[in-house]
Amino acid sequence: MRLSEGLGEEEQLYKSLYARCPEVWEEPVEDWAGLVRRCHKAGINDIPNEAPSMMGSVLTEDDFFTENFKEVVCFNNLRYCPPFLHKLEFIKIIYVWSGSVTVYLDNVKYELLSGNFCIIAPGIRHTVFSRHDEDVIINILMRISSFANAFSGILMEQNILADFFWKILYTKHSNRVLMFGCNNDPKLDRWVERMFDESARQQAASNLLMKSYAMIFLGIVMREHLPQLQLKEELTDEVYVLPAIIQAIRQNLKSITLEELTRQFGMSESELKRYIVRESGYTYRYLLRDLRLRRAVELLRNTNLSMERIMEETGYSNMNNFYRSFKEHFGQTPLEFRKNGEEILI
Repeated sequence: MRLSEGLGEEEQLYKSLYARCPEVWEEPVEDWAGLVRRCHKAGINDIPNEAPSMMGSVLTEDDFFTENFKEVVCFNNLRYCPPFLHKLEFIKIIYVWSGSVTVYLDNVKYELLSGNFCIIAPGIRHTVFSRHDEDVIINILMRISSFANAFSGILMEQNILADFFWKILYTKHSNRVLMFGCNNDPKLDRWVERMFDESARQQAASNLLMKSYAMIFLGIVMREHLPQLQLKEELTDEVYVLPAIIQAIRQNLKSITLEELTRQFGMSESELKRYIVRESGYTYRYLLRDLRLRRAVELLRNTNLSMERIMEETGYSNMNNFYRSFKEHFGQTPLEFRKNGEEILI
């Protein structure tokens, strides 16, 4: 499979309809039925009543990460596909390999050119439209449910990109979208191409390679392209405090205490608890349990450690408490999760 190919059957259908009434096709629409009504009003009556493929208003991890072990998925965006507004339950990077694309954030319109890309947080109502045969627009999708474990190195940095991901994972405050007005960077092109090829290949170790390529891509962005960031929130030093607190907990799950955190961050217990609730929407107790159980899921999925060892690694001192917390949080016991190999959305 190549990055740039001729139009597929579905793209050809969309192109033929677009050519007859471009002004109808380019405006964001809620669903296929709304597009049909719009076309009928414009005198186009032979548009199919049913959408050629799935078009939901909310796209979940289950829609794209069909295998439990996948962390990253990469594929072409359909050219001429009508701009259906939708929300995501995962992180999405839209990368313009060549040509251009229109990105709509609700009703606000942005044009991205070759080499530009944007990173869209979950829950953001958006859509895109590509109107040329030569457009090559690549979608890179990353799971939320395992991002903290798969991309922990990214989260350890202190910059706007790391903060963007921290906010997605742990806070009530989330940047809408990060847009990068880069010129074509051969290094970014190379790693996007490798992600695309590996995603299509799906051989042994593909997931490991995909995560590595995505990590390198984001690392290059952090090192070389943050100055090209075009859409961002103003940051203060305080935005890094919560990520630092969470990182301190993650690095010492076995024995972390509230007293130790208060010493490290220069707050009283009450100040620290209030700060965590204000910034994340979670209590300290809930956040600690959540981080411990995220780590448990990672160990259950990726290691053969015994339940006793996993219990110890995640800071639990009693197996009954570990099992009860896990089941309350996820609806199944750790043993059931490992036995069934099911995906857990954290």
